Amino acid sequence: MASAAFVIVYLIFCLLVGLCGAPRRAGFFATFILSVFFTPVLVLLVLMFTAPARGRAQDAGTGR
Repeated sequence: MASAAFVIVYLIFCLLVGLCGAPRRAGFFATFILSVFFTPVLVLLVLMFTAPARGRAQDAGTGR
């Protein structure tokens, strides 16, 4: 039972990291898959040290 709870919590963290990676060039799905295969903490650190995609960051602020 504890292992099922661990898997659910792990996947929730992976989804949150995927949402953080949505405005990046790789997008949500690739960031989510990377965080599942590696660890969400490692992928989140990579996201913190890389810049978002240029076009998407500008479009997000203008509502396009």
